Amino acid sequence: MKNKDKLPNREDLDQAFHYLHDQINRISVIEEVEMMKEDEGYKE
Repeated sequence: MKNKDKLPNREDLDQAFHYLHDQINRISVIEEVEMMKEDEGYKE
């Protein structure tokens, strides 16, 4: 395997995974709140 083909180290992959996981959770919560507001007919 060539140097440029090396994978990132475990720590970098772990940080990226946790960042993406947190962002997905944040978006999911925002979408859930918006759906609840629509169900209740709530308008800001």
